[in-house]
Amino acid sequence: MNQTLSRSKQFIDSRAAIEILGEENGGKFFYYVKSGQIAKEPGSPKRNARYDLADVLKIKEILASKKRVKKTTETVVDWIGVDDVLTSLQLDYRVYGSEVFLADLPYYAERVRKNPHVALAVFESPKRDRILAYISLLPLPEQTILEILRGDRHETAISTEEIETYERKGGYTLLAESVVTDPNHAEQLNTLLRHLTDYWCEQYPERYITKIYAQAESKQGDILIQKLFLAPLENLAPNAYALNLMRPGASRFIRHFQECIEQKRKALDPQENQDEADSVIDSKDSEQRETNLDNHRQKRKEKALAKPIEQG
Repeated sequence: MNQTLSRSKQFIDSRAAIEILGEENGGKFFYYVKSGQIAKEPGSPKRNARYDLADVLKIKEILASKKRVKKTTETVVDWIGVDDVLTSLQLDYRVYGSEVFLADLPYYAERVRKNPHVALAVFESPKRDRILAYISLLPLPEQTILEILRGDRHETAISTEEIETYERKGGYTLLAESVVTDPNHAEQLNTLLRHLTDYWCEQYPERYITKIYAQAESKQGDILIQKLFLAPLENLAPNAYALNLMRPGASRFIRHFQECIEQKRKALDPQENQDEADSVIDSKDSEQRETNLDNHRQKRKEKALAKPIEQG
């Protein structure tokens, strides 16, 4: 039977197989062999073994297909508009199923119509017909947010009138109302956070965030809390959290954001940069004077200790 199999199939050595796959060191090739995706010739010795050419060509086609998909996939990060609301709800249903509690479509459409910068999404392609991840941050009066966190009212009871626009200058408190990512594209949450921090850095100093509040009611919510190091607000509810952006951040994203803000602030105030430089120079001069004084004291001490020896 093995002889019949050998005649019906073509086998090649490892060097030829690695060349077909376009590898340099053959690491992936031997992985495919060990995992059974590329078969050895029956009865083939350990050294100078030969491998099924058809399996090698099949793996090559799979790899080429993945490269084509990666090349043609052009994700787009943009704000959710009125025409995208249904697409965002479709992601909710894909992730949570029919049990998810949502308001009617017009309710969410009114929000983005009033403030076009409340929900940021990663679209799978420029067609915008599929969303891989989105995050909704509602600018609300702090008292309204605290009522929701305490459970005095549900988030779906937020009226459109309560949602602020970004027309006025100054600080805003935000409620992270919804964070949803496709399970197969969990990395897109990082993409959203990078774009959000860049957006708010651009708004500074005219507009800025003072605090971000959130409730952990899902896996995505837990991930966001871990990434941003939100502090628990157990006096309000067991799942209530807040991030005070007026204090130094612990997460990488928040540090990056605050560094961006700091650089922009200094760029807008050249005098502060000069004062800081002068302060550094003064500090170095002070350190040098202190060092010189310490050296002078040490020499006097050594000289005083040497006198009894000279007199002796």
